[in-house]
Amino acid sequence: MDAAATLSTMQIGVPLYMVLFYIAIISICLLLGRTQLGLAVSFLFVFYLGYFHNRALFLDVVKGSTVSSVLYTGLGFVLIILALISFLFSPKLKK
Repeated sequence: MDAAATLSTMQIGVPLYMVLFYIAIISICLLLGRTQLGLAVSFLFVFYLGYFHNRALFLDVVKGSTVSSVLYTGLGFVLIILALISFLFSPKLKK
């Protein structure tokens, strides 16, 4: 079985308190009209759950490959950089 097939069948557990915390933060962002911040929170939540919270499971699936770890971390940082660029260069709405 190749790595992509193995990763697609992997089951990840998410604690209920983390889901409730995520829903609370996203709800506050959306109620305040901060959709970009809500999107950034979603990216960071998925990044945290995928790598830091389930690190042992992830490393077991990729067999401790440093290339996979560097690639996952690098793509996470690219998402963070793109979100920051979006915050800095978003058009301001005039009222």
